[in-house]
Amino acid sequence: MSRSRTLILAAGDLIALLIFVVIGQADHNTLNQSNPILGALPNLVALAIPWFIVAFLLRAFPRKTMRLPQFLGRSALAWLIAAPLGLLLRAILQHRGGIPIPFLIVTLLVGGLMLLGWRLVFWLVAMRKEPVQAETGSV
Repeated sequence: MSRSRTLILAAGDLIALLIFVVIGQADHNTLNQSNPILGALPNLVALAIPWFIVAFLLRAFPRKTMRLPQFLGRSALAWLIAAPLGLLLRAILQHRGGIPIPFLIVTLLVGGLMLLGWRLVFWLVAMRKEPVQAETGSV
């Protein structure tokens, strides 16, 4: 996959995570009304750092075109690992005692749907017509 497509994928991931955070803050009445994006940054960073590290390690940012099930499978696995790490990082940065289970479940499901939904659209638009190339290595 070209560098420009990788950057578009990463930017879309950030936007999907930002939308998830802003919606969550609006739902919990913690949204910074004067600057929602600035107010969302601490939570966005806490989710984005583990996401990009885990997604890179699990090759959810593929070097070569891959089939949709493999692309979404790697993305989902990366999210299942990164989301709890992001919530843990958020709890540490905000000096909270832990992660409430319902909060973790909603983050995994809703955040995952937003992220995977974006990645599905990306694959359909940017990767579907490219020939699939075998990528070596496991995962």
